[in-house]
Amino acid sequence: MKADKKLLGLLALLALFIETRPVIAQTLDKVRLGNSGTGINTYLLDLGRRTGIFRKQGIDLEPVYVSSGSLLNQALLAGTFEMIMSQGSEAMMMKLRGADVRINAVVANRFNHVYLAAPSITSIKQLKGKKVAVSRFGSGSHFQTNLVFKESGLDAERDVTVLQIGNSGARMAAILSGTVDGTIMAADFVPRARREGFNILIDLAESKIEYPFLSLHMLGGYSERNPRIVKAVIKALSETIRLFQSDPVAAKASIRAALRTDDQETIDYSLQRAVQVLDRRPFPTPGGIQTVLDELGKEAKGKAWKFDDFVDLRALRELEKEGLFK
Repeated sequence: MKADKKLLGLLALLALFIETRPVIAQTLDKVRLGNSGTGINTYLLDLGRRTGIFRKQGIDLEPVYVSSGSLLNQALLAGTFEMIMSQGSEAMMMKLRGADVRINAVVANRFNHVYLAAPSITSIKQLKGKKVAVSRFGSGSHFQTNLVFKESGLDAERDVTVLQIGNSGARMAAILSGTVDGTIMAADFVPRARREGFNILIDLAESKIEYPFLSLHMLGGYSERNPRIVKAVIKALSETIRLFQSDPVAAKASIRAALRTDDQETIDYSLQRAVQVLDRRPFPTPGGIQTVLDELGKEAKGKAWKFDDFVDLRALRELEKEGLFK
C-alpha cells in the first residue's frame, strides 16, 4: 500500500512537471505595437496573434489602434509603444525633424489606396476649389493626397481646402454626408463606395511608384537594446504574410474580424488587394525612400540624405542569411 502511495505521488509530480514545463521553457517578451489604418496591418496583426505565430517567436504582442499615423508616431516618441506600423513617410518625417527613428522592415512597398470623389466629380482637376479630407496634417494620408494632386498638376496647398477628418471610416462618412468632395481612401472601402455611386479617380496601387506604404519602425535606442525582439517580430510578420497569401480561408477570417463585416464583396476585394501588395521579403527599397524624399522637398533640405539614414536592416539581413525569405 505504501509503495502504491509513493508511486501515485511520483506520477502526480511527473504530471505537474510535464504540465508546467512549457510555461517555464517559453518566456514571452511583451511588445506594445501601435498601428493605424483599417486595412492590411490590422489583418496581419490579427492573423499572427490568432494563429500563435507571434507567440511561437517568443512575442506576447499587444496591438493598439490609433486613429492617425501622425498621432501614432507622436506616441512612439513619447514612449507609449516599443514599435509601430504605419506609413514610412511618417517615420522619415520624424527623422528629418531630428528624432532617432529607424525603419526596420517594410511589408508593403506599393500603395494600396485610391482617391475617391463625389458622384459629380470625374477627374482630380474638378476638385480645384473644393474641400478634401485627410486624417491629420503630416500623416500618410496627407502625404498621399499631396502626391496625387502633384501628379495631376494641382497644388494641394493652394488649389483645395484640406480638412483633418480622421481615419478612413471617418473620411468615408464625410464624403457620404457631403462635408468633403474627395479623399484618399483605404482600398477596403472601394466596394461600398462604388455601390454608393462614388468615383475612383486614381488607383494608386496601379502606379509604378515605390513607396514604404506599411513600415515597421521604432526608436534607434530600442532596436539597439533589443535586437532579438526586433528580429523575432519581423520573422513573425514574414511568416504571417506567407500564411495570409497561401491560406485564403484564414486570411478572410482576419479581414472579416478586422473590418467587422460579413460583406463578401468587401472581404474578397480586400484579400485580392492585400495579397498583391504584401512582400514576403519585407525590405525597404531605395526607390521608396527616394519617393518620400522627393515629395518632402522642403523638409529634406540642408543635408544630403540617403537611404541608410532612414533604415536599420540588421535584423532583415540576419533573417535572409538564415534562409527565411526563400
